[in-house]
Amino acid sequence: MQKCQLETTMSIKSCSSLSKRAIEDVLNLESVCMDHDNLQGSFFLDPSLNFNHRIKSFFLLYDKSNLISMLSMFIPTEHEAEITAYTLPKFRGKGFFKSLLAKALKELGEFNIPEILFVFESSSVAGKRVVDSFEAGYDHTEYYMSLDNVSYTSLNEYRLRLLKVEKKDLEKAIITNMKVFSDSYEESENLIINRFKLKHREQFLAILGEVIIGIVSVNLEGEGASIFGLGIEPEYRCKGYGKELLHLIIDNLLQRGRSEINIEVNSENAEALKLYKSTGFYTEVAYEYYRLKLIKEVIEKLSSQSS
Repeated sequence: MQKCQLETTMSIKSCSSLSKRAIEDVLNLESVCMDHDNLQGSFFLDPSLNFNHRIKSFFLLYDKSNLISMLSMFIPTEHEAEITAYTLPKFRGKGFFKSLLAKALKELGEFNIPEILFVFESSSVAGKRVVDSFEAGYDHTEYYMSLDNVSYTSLNEYRLRLLKVEKKDLEKAIITNMKVFSDSYEESENLIINRFKLKHREQFLAILGEVIIGIVSVNLEGEGASIFGLGIEPEYRCKGYGKELLHLIIDNLLQRGRSEINIEVNSENAEALKLYKSTGFYTEVAYEYYRLKLIKEVIEKLSSQSS
């Protein structure tokens, strides 16, 4: 049986946010692994959208001062955590990932989070080995898409207009998010307020006449822009408003010089995927999600392997 005990020179650091030095270490680790495995994706390093900021979501394994393995968790709700991890090629197969996972699961257990989702690129051989070893079940695929500016054409006219969410509009945005995504008030409140606090994130309401019928958010970190949280209230769907809202936010970003625009879509949302493709988006990377329940039993399994 493979042992997961760390060598005496190894140490694990757990934290809710990363220092500038730690981010540099993580990006270097990520670069080596991506080149070795021919991958394109990246770690989720922004803990601001985790539903509880007290949760430790980063686990770094060092050999003396050298980062050799890292696990990151994205925890937007109390229901599940999305897990991504990389280990330097020459250190794989030594149980280091399992050591990090045990730490992460113990942290999730403290906050009563019942399920995890392993996330990795479809081409990742190492990722497939992980889900096979834990018998995690396939859940869905997320497509990371980029806009082909040459293929994009603005609409001739719009029935909707955008209203940027200000502090006075927070309650309206919370209620709209609840209606669009069927989230609870608490979940919507947490998401909307967290986004509002960040300077590089903006939220917009879709207005039809004087009625709010949809919502969309953008991440403006860096030179490009990411569109997320786009949706129309159920009673206004299938009338072309989703297409208008997507074009409106693209127009807004292009007018501000944000020519590199991307968006993500769940493979289960066939209508959205069709819309994005017809608008000019193409798939850059596909991420597969594998769900694992019964975290308590997994912790016990990992503990028995390291004993």
